[in-house]
Amino acid sequence: MIRAITRTYVRPRMGTLLAATLPVSESHVDARYLDVVFQTAASCDGVMSRHRRDTDLSRLNALAGDQDGLLAPELARILAQARALAEATDGAFDPTVTPVSEVWRRAARVSRLPSRRRVRAALAMVGWKHIDVRGPRVALARPGMAVDLGAFGKGLSLDHITARLREEGCSSALLNFGESSLAAIGRPRRGRWMIVLRHPMGGFVGTFPLGDRACSTSGSFGQTLRIGARQVSHVVDPRTGRPAREMAQVTVLARSGAVAEAASTALLVLGRSALDDVARRLDVDACWIDRSGVYTTPWFRLQAAA
Repeated sequence: MIRAITRTYVRPRMGTLLAATLPVSESHVDARYLDVVFQTAASCDGVMSRHRRDTDLSRLNALAGDQDGLLAPELARILAQARALAEATDGAFDPTVTPVSEVWRRAARVSRLPSRRRVRAALAMVGWKHIDVRGPRVALARPGMAVDLGAFGKGLSLDHITARLREEGCSSALLNFGESSLAAIGRPRRGRWMIVLRHPMGGFVGTFPLGDRACSTSGSFGQTLRIGARQVSHVVDPRTGRPAREMAQVTVLARSGAVAEAASTALLVLGRSALDDVARRLDVDACWIDRSGVYTTPWFRLQAAA
């Protein structure tokens, strides 16, 4: 089979690496598309990063408890979408889980389990319903609240990038944000964009095609927090304040990166039994891997590794 000739370009963005793979064409066309990819990612980071003081998200977190909040139209649109996805997952995805996550990360640093009182106090500052979006203005209703868009932000950035690329006439591209967040436009001139899925316990599960969709992979294997002799998941259930019990990896294919990221996070919290329900609610396809095996929804087209 003759394979399409592609070229991959990589730049650091949003605390990780963003790779853009494009079919080789005229150099001025590639340059225009690359400007769109990397400049759009930088612009998104300028709104959504909580690690930079100059972003709208950092300013919003600093104003938690202030009912007037912040005039920030783009961030308001982002958080309105995050709220809708939190509601659709019954709060299993919640961008305000930060205070509880910080409690468990601190516990890992001092190698001591947090007290129930400390977890309850942090949990009182969590709740997607307390993100107040009023047109272009957004507020966090409770003091101590904090939003971390994390992986959801990467997915959302991919949505912005793919939309801008299409506006510029790009008909074929594969975007890889930190290896866990992907998005594809069209297909190469010959063949398809084929993604290789790693098994969390070593080796490969298989491959699947990705065309005009986004993909998110989330997992708790290899990303545990060690607290004394115990290992707990780095994923925290926003409803209970406790680490998620599932040790698994989940890959989600969706119409947008934001939806894929929210769904993969929610599934790690909800567990394998929720796979079909979440797939139906959010119109996604998913592949779940744990120690007992590999499970897919009907339309996740996983092909065995050669």
